[in-house]
Amino acid sequence: MTSSAALIDGLPALREEFPSSVDELAEAVKRAAASREPMSATGGGTKLHIGNPLRSAPVVIHTGSLSGVVEYEPDNMTVSALAGTRVDELQKVLRAQRQFLALDPPAAERATLGGLVACNTSGPLRFRYGTIKDVLLGVKILHADGTRTKAGGKLVKNVTGYDMCRLYTGSLGTLGVFTELTFKVHPLSDSSATLLASYRSLDSLLQAKQDCFTAGLLPDAVEGWNSSAFAAFGRASTPAPWVLMVRFGEVRPAVTWQAAKLREIVAHSGGQVLQSLEEEASEGFWQSAASLRETCEGTETAMIKCCVLHRSANEAALRMERLAARLGARLSVYCHAGACVLYGRFVWDEALPQPLELRCGLEELRRYCVSAGGHAVIERASPAVKDGIDVWGYEAPALEIMRRIKREFDPNALLNPGRFVGGI
Repeated sequence: MTSSAALIDGLPALREEFPSSVDELAEAVKRAAASREPMSATGGGTKLHIGNPLRSAPVVIHTGSLSGVVEYEPDNMTVSALAGTRVDELQKVLRAQRQFLALDPPAAERATLGGLVACNTSGPLRFRYGTIKDVLLGVKILHADGTRTKAGGKLVKNVTGYDMCRLYTGSLGTLGVFTELTFKVHPLSDSSATLLASYRSLDSLLQAKQDCFTAGLLPDAVEGWNSSAFAAFGRASTPAPWVLMVRFGEVRPAVTWQAAKLREIVAHSGGQVLQSLEEEASEGFWQSAASLRETCEGTETAMIKCCVLHRSANEAALRMERLAARLGARLSVYCHAGACVLYGRFVWDEALPQPLELRCGLEELRRYCVSAGGHAVIERASPAVKDGIDVWGYEAPALEIMRRIKREFDPNALLNPGRFVGGI
């Protein structure tokens, strides 16, 4: 029977495999390769909406049973775990030693380590700790013919030559299936606090962010959400269209000083402090924040990720608002304010737009991002909208190099065929 998790853009699985060990996983891959059957690996199924439509129904290989910590050295601050390990499961192990993996993806209770690396998923903590490429030390991987290889190692400084871990990160399972991953971990902060403040525009919010950096503040996370996105918390409505959300994590005196300094910045930048959260309340707030942009609602949802320069972020948000108004959608905007990465989620409860109309609108928004020195990826859309468009929107000389790498690693194009950049 095909599980609901096996549906990729509405396409059912050719068949499903549920290996419980790395050896069984290798056998499943070899069987599919021998029959020239396309394959798609999935862990928690939290990112199956990402990418172009598959060319044909695949053999879906579930890696969720490949779970558990393989090796953990708190003194060296490194941990190795099987690829099907859930993120929250690993965090529980690390917290027992006052450490944590500095990744906060959506749906951490379902997201697996292998899926995180394959999709290069990150959350608000990326501002201070970076993305997966900054914490990933080593991988073990199965290639399309069942061959096992490894890259990197178990030390923080261990890379000589080409860093294969960076090549595999974000490749969407087109170069192999992860079996084991090694990360560096960080110590938990002694104290934490969060300040929420409202602003009249994203432009003024981002200027306040710049003032934070000028003042020497070192936040864990800096987010700017519009009022529609913030309303999902179920808190009191904000008096202004945008909310600045800043998290600090340090020793207690440092947290107290930074929070007080931020209050001064908000007061002098036209903002209004909404709420201050400390310790457990602060932690709980950010656990919810990490997952809210992926929460499905309405009868139809589309999401676009826009990466732009600081000077273009406000205009990108305004163009999202105009597109939502034109298409009759509710718009939630989630901005990683430190990196100026904006996620626009469009939701319709009724009167859905025509696929061509939505596709043209998203492409128009993408063209603006490219003209402003950035790029845009359509992360979520119906198969009808994705048809006839490359959701990645990447056209550069490096694309041919990527295709050559794909041919070397997967000459028969069996791993997630068509889903990645340029139909790779």
